[in-house]
Amino acid sequence: MLPPQTPHSPRRSPATWPLLFAVLLLASMPWLATWWESGALARSPREMWASSVASLVAVAFGVWVLVMIRRERATSRRHLADLEMLTLTDPLTGLGNRRALERELARAMLRSRRLHHPLTLLFMDVDDLKQVNDRFGHAAGDETLRMVGAVIRSCSREGVDSGYRVGGDEFVVIALTDLAGGEVLSGRAAEAFRARSAHGATLSVGGVEWDGAMSSGELLTQADRLMYRDKHMGRREPSSTRPRRAR
Repeated sequence: MLPPQTPHSPRRSPATWPLLFAVLLLASMPWLATWWESGALARSPREMWASSVASLVAVAFGVWVLVMIRRERATSRRHLADLEMLTLTDPLTGLGNRRALERELARAMLRSRRLHHPLTLLFMDVDDLKQVNDRFGHAAGDETLRMVGAVIRSCSREGVDSGYRVGGDEFVVIALTDLAGGEVLSGRAAEAFRARSAHGATLSVGGVEWDGAMSSGELLTQADRLMYRDKHMGRREPSSTRPRRAR
């Protein structure tokens, strides 16, 4: 689940103006040729009609060329946007990847500081995924990871929170809420995953509310450390997955 992209403001390409000038010049050529030859724009109604038709044809052709060029540019922009989205998406879960996390976390921290909104980072890890792979096969392991992605999407607020797969079985959620809100989100996700997991897998979670001073790397490290503390304590009830404030 990637955060929605901010649309760019439409701008007229600088290359459009030379093309428009070329169209107008092409349309005026019949009149300029007549004026050069006879010293007048038209010597008779017949010549005026012929020059007008030629100008209209030139304008129509020029407009068609401009439309085709703009359409091709729009298609190219869409293709580039699709390619960029592919480079930011984890193909297995459909969540963002580590590159997307680094970009969006920096943006979220800037928004949090500017708007004075709380920001909580949740670090999640699938417990004993290797055992699932060994007992049921890697297809079952992949299905377990896809289930984590589905649970994160279903428990997150669309357009507000965003989820990322950052390692083999490690996931991060950027939650635009305080630690209490992150606790609710992580508890809901852990409980939903336990209920939907076909192989008894569970989640360990560590959460940190940003204090406005930590860097993105420090925030990730703190959340990762708390997640491993949760995992090593061996508690598996949904309440044990509540994120804890960094110390």
